[in-house]
Amino acid sequence: MGYTQAEEVSTPFLKWDMWSKWVLFLLVGYALTGRSFSYLGIPPAKLFIGDITLAAFIFLQPRKILDPWILALTKGGPVSSFSWVLLLSIAYGVFEVIRGVLVGFSPITALQNLVFNVYPLFFFLGLWLGARRPELLLRYIQTFAVLLSIYAPLYLLFLNKIYILMPGSDGVPIFGQAGGGGLVILSLLCLDPKPARWWPAMVIAAACFLAAQVRSEWLGTGIAVLLWGALSRKMNRVAMIGLGLFAVLAIGALLDVNLPAPAERGGAISSTEIVARGLAAVSPNLARDLTGSDNVGFYQGTITWRQNWWKAIWQNSNENYTNLLIGPGYGFTLKNLVNYLKQSGDVRTPHNIFYFALGYSGWFGVVIFFALQLTCVSMLWRVYRLTGQAYGLAVWAATLTAAFFGNVLETPSGAIPIYLTMGLIIGPTLDMVPSSALYRFQPQAAYESEQAYTA
Repeated sequence: MGYTQAEEVSTPFLKWDMWSKWVLFLLVGYALTGRSFSYLGIPPAKLFIGDITLAAFIFLQPRKILDPWILALTKGGPVSSFSWVLLLSIAYGVFEVIRGVLVGFSPITALQNLVFNVYPLFFFLGLWLGARRPELLLRYIQTFAVLLSIYAPLYLLFLNKIYILMPGSDGVPIFGQAGGGGLVILSLLCLDPKPARWWPAMVIAAACFLAAQVRSEWLGTGIAVLLWGALSRKMNRVAMIGLGLFAVLAIGALLDVNLPAPAERGGAISSTEIVARGLAAVSPNLARDLTGSDNVGFYQGTITWRQNWWKAIWQNSNENYTNLLIGPGYGFTLKNLVNYLKQSGDVRTPHNIFYFALGYSGWFGVVIFFALQLTCVSMLWRVYRLTGQAYGLAVWAATLTAAFFGNVLETPSGAIPIYLTMGLIIGPTLDMVPSSALYRFQPQAAYESEQAYTA
């Protein structure tokens, strides 16, 4: 990957071990509390933990990002397509920043939009650490599973009532919503050699997954689990996951569990309300008939405000050829396209990755973004073909699906973890042969037999 085995031996162990521990902290923090964790940093300077981490990686370990990137651009290999499209994406993002500033938009807001193009650089950090610490991904999942088992009940019962805001945020509480229950279940089944020992954590994760009532997560996880089951020929486990979730709902109904939902979610937490929120997305009338919930209108309203905003973005992009092709530029106040958001706080994402790209950067931006995602699929598919492990494809599918209904790939709490995770998945499958300038994939078992890892 641009450096030799001898160089790695001569490198002090603590240099990259520090990075592995920091990335573990970063991944668990984002997974556990989401947006709240994103605001750790230096608020007056608008520098937060994700930005600081990427800047430190670039300046302290420049060869770990530049060497593999430049070699992929010049010599080819499995990450070549990703590297070229990423270069194009960053260049286009810089163009949109310059254009937005020249038009008169806020330079700070324009730079905040630019991170959408920059966050994929975290892939190289994950790639580097994944090659040296192939166990890091499993350790992250196991740590997250343990902490979620503690944090999720505390959050649902107590912590969500503590209204202390994160410094530098616009109304983001210090204790973020506990999520990621679906990720825990899928990841433990895919990665842990003895997933049965984790059944208590998976039960709590299932309860958290349902109680959080994030419909985009439900849909994304459902697609991911089905994809993993089909590719891995483990549909029996998929059926078990479905039965397990149904059992949690049934037990909640029998025990008549009914808790007030966190303020940022609204409604209530009960088996009936969970079903109502899900049905409200496809048939509000059916949700009312089956559940009799008074909150169905609210559940439907969280969809309507998105749809109206999406229509406004589509109309704005079709006003002229400039907006259609390259958008109004970074820094544009996208929320002002609808009256009900003009007086809201710092809202920059329409909770849909397509309309985010279209609204700020036009169809050119849309094409570049989805081209980048295709290169991600290509790399993850090659890993699957060589190792039989479909976990990477499943996690990517879950993230992209959720991105069409939530603020995922344009925010640090969603984008940074997925690009890091992809690097951790792909890194162990890269053959680090000093004499070869190309990267080539090989199965994990063969790689481990040829390389010596330190614990």
